[in-house]
Amino acid sequence: MDSPLALLGFLSIFHVIGAIALANGLRAIWSWLRDKKQGLGNGLFFVVWGTGFGCMPFAFGLGLAVDEEMGSPLVLLGETIVWGTAFLTALFFGDHVVDWLRPFLHPPMFLVGFGGIFMLVGAAVGSFMIRVDLLFGLLFGGIFLAVGGVIFALGVWNLFKEIT
Repeated sequence: MDSPLALLGFLSIFHVIGAIALANGLRAIWSWLRDKKQGLGNGLFFVVWGTGFGCMPFAFGLGLAVDEEMGSPLVLLGETIVWGTAFLTALFFGDHVVDWLRPFLHPPMFLVGFGGIFMLVGAAVGSFMIRVDLLFGLLFGGIFLAVGGVIFALGVWNLFKEIT
């Protein structure tokens, strides 16, 4: 990826997922310390996994920040802001966000949203990759569009089945 902004967008996916996993793991450990009702193993797993998954991309941002040709410390700053925002939101407001998203967490709605995002990512990344390598861009974008389209159609089909 030649664009620092595109790299930030790509790495942000991993930062958000990892930060949310880490925050939920810390919340599970805190809950276990208070009342010993929930398992400690799940919390520890998500702390370790979320830390690795969410913080490893900082190495790419750090490498880009010190790069002589394309160096941009703003990517590292952007990564920090994305990770910190996702982490703090999930840590302190996780229950409120889940309550707010509850209508969309219905399985058919989740399929529609996930499939739509999958299609958009495939179309965007595929269209950028076409400039570099036509075959790879078409294959990458086509596969993401097809898989996302099937997931999206399955969600819409299930929504229509529930309505009728």
